[in-house]
Amino acid sequence: MKRVFSIAVGALLFLCGLGGEVWAARWQKLSNCRLDLGRPRDGDTLPVVHGGQEYVFRLYFVEAAESNREASATLIDQATYWDIPDMRVIRVGREAAAFVEKILAPGFSVLTQWERASGPKDTTWYYAIVQVGEEDLAERLVEEGLARIHGASTPPPDGTSLETFTQRLRQAETRAKQRKVGAWAGAELSEPGAALSITPAADQAPPPPVQWPNVPTVAFLRAEAYVNTERFEEAETAMRALLRRFPEHVQRARIEFYLGLSLAMQERFEEAVKIFRAWLTKYPQHLMASEVQYWLPISLFYGGEYAEARPLFEDFAEKNSMSVYAPEAAYRAALCRYAVEDFEEAAKALDAWVTANPEHYFRWEALVTLGDALAAIGELEPAKGAYLRVGKAAGAFQYMALTQCAKVFKALGTPDDLKDMAEAFAAYIRENPDSDNIIDAAYQAGWALRQIRRLDEARRLYWTMIELHGNTVAWDGFDLMLNDLAGMYGDEPGGFPAVVQEKKQKAMADKRMTLAARLNMADIQVRPPADQPRAALVLASSFRNDQLGLETLAWLGDMLIPQGKTNEAAACFEQLLKTGPESRHAARAHVRLAEQQVKAGKYAEALLHADAALANPAEPTLVMEATFLRARSLQATERYSEAIADYSVVLANRSTPRTLKPEALLNIAACLEAQDRPRQALPYYQRVYVLYGAYAPAVARAYMGSGKAFEKIKDYESAARTYREMLELETMTGTPEAVEARQRLTNLGS
Repeated sequence: MKRVFSIAVGALLFLCGLGGEVWAARWQKLSNCRLDLGRPRDGDTLPVVHGGQEYVFRLYFVEAAESNREASATLIDQATYWDIPDMRVIRVGREAAAFVEKILAPGFSVLTQWERASGPKDTTWYYAIVQVGEEDLAERLVEEGLARIHGASTPPPDGTSLETFTQRLRQAETRAKQRKVGAWAGAELSEPGAALSITPAADQAPPPPVQWPNVPTVAFLRAEAYVNTERFEEAETAMRALLRRFPEHVQRARIEFYLGLSLAMQERFEEAVKIFRAWLTKYPQHLMASEVQYWLPISLFYGGEYAEARPLFEDFAEKNSMSVYAPEAAYRAALCRYAVEDFEEAAKALDAWVTANPEHYFRWEALVTLGDALAAIGELEPAKGAYLRVGKAAGAFQYMALTQCAKVFKALGTPDDLKDMAEAFAAYIRENPDSDNIIDAAYQAGWALRQIRRLDEARRLYWTMIELHGNTVAWDGFDLMLNDLAGMYGDEPGGFPAVVQEKKQKAMADKRMTLAARLNMADIQVRPPADQPRAALVLASSFRNDQLGLETLAWLGDMLIPQGKTNEAAACFEQLLKTGPESRHAARAHVRLAEQQVKAGKYAEALLHADAALANPAEPTLVMEATFLRARSLQATERYSEAIADYSVVLANRSTPRTLKPEALLNIAACLEAQDRPRQALPYYQRVYVLYGAYAPAVARAYMGSGKAFEKIKDYESAARTYREMLELETMTGTPEAVEARQRLTNLGS
């Protein structure tokens, strides 16, 4: 025991010593690089000479068109992706190689973490980002239709999030499609042997001589039309082309503003902020200065830079009090205070703003935020008053305000407050009889009535809503009322089961199948747990999936999986997503489908479901399950850096099911080894058998992984010690890993 403890302590110390190294972003910049034109190359794999050394770098984020038939599977895949013949792909691949040679001719920079890329056995290739001035080569290749987005797994070193950069690539691809360039030009083939053109598209070409004096004006009006019609991706392309072609354009200031605006409207806020700040420095007295002074804090605000945005909003509102934007600027300044949790000042500012702007179109949103700010500082009565001022005319904000107000009612907790809560939700139902919020409103009203012991009224309200609306497939929340009802019958003869059976039979007789299925589910849920699985199978065979409500589908899917009915469960979850793609059960459906796709090895589909689950509100445990499945899918598709980041989120979160944590550690280690980093993998293996000894299969894998990693770094003594320690554990006796450990000890001569 003492021996095991000493090695465990050593493992933890080793972890502390290496932990920072694992996460350090070791980007290195190689400037003044040049292509080695004497070596084979294509659009995304570049032989580079720097400082007398030769390297081969493969681009992050993209895959250029193949220029020959060596990688036949990739060639076929690309031909399918672009919907062009494979011969056309090869031609595009050669265009990509020529384009790269041309654009990199003046010299370029390489940014790399020295992460190994797959390549021939006798050479070492590394992933890299290649920049020509301020331009990213990967983005240019996509924009010219010469490459597709592929394997985006590492955030750029400039702080741009991976999501933001990937969005930029997608926008570049959209522009390529619209311009019909490169592979997006279609399947038209030039004559065999015809010379390949590498001339950029017209809006990318060097400025030609202007033969007609009105050309700049016409070009500007055309570009401006894209802004006026909110076609912002096209507007960006057009504005950049104008700046290249007409650098002395009389409307240059307006063009630069439109470029920033186009970026902001594409949610590329960091880029927009840079342009707006530069614009204000260059054109402080321009007629459009006030427009830019407004859009700069807007871009900062939506980019999450609230502390920087607030004084700019306040300054704008003060200096441009007659502007139509002034009230909105003042409102957003108050929101900035709220966003940085300065709730007291936010409440004062919002209260003053609502008083000054009683008819502004942001007034309802402002009242909700005012209520939130007041509640945050404990001013519950004023908060309640702010929420209740949001009436039917507010549309969706009315129910948002009411659900926030429910928290205040509950916090106050007096009989009068709970009575008022019940009446407020009942009034909402009367005012909005066709809203899908009325089911939740009925539950909230019934809950409040139950707290003040008005059980008969609560039961009457629940059953009225269930019987009126329970046959509506797409409406949700009936299970909450039925669960409440199950506990509201006490010692009455027959109790809840008798009542629900009677109502289920009536629903069946009336052919209201969705309602009958909901009542059937409620009946099953109050039976002994041992009886429920079989009853669930009977329910599944008695109703079609399209007759089942959302909560019935979610429950039934979860009941079928443990019984091995995975196909039937998948059908339930797929029907749920078809009927209610944004329901409160959608995240669960996506997680369950992702689990099945991972087990089937369909990682692209699994990733889609995991991402969809994370985009839907869900309970924390479910979020962690989705994050783990996303990481598994990323790992399986060799996006190791992204996978490691997701596994780390799983490890850091207290809501993660404990069973997932040793798996996350093992998978991080596997990702690091796949990146040829066995030394960094060691602490993760060791954490498994130090911290998660109860999970014997994971511990066995961890010992083996640790021993093999030591062998890879040629620390054979530590490898042997690891194998011997594993064999001393009783829980390892008879495991396949123990057999392998003995064999490895023999091979090591120990």
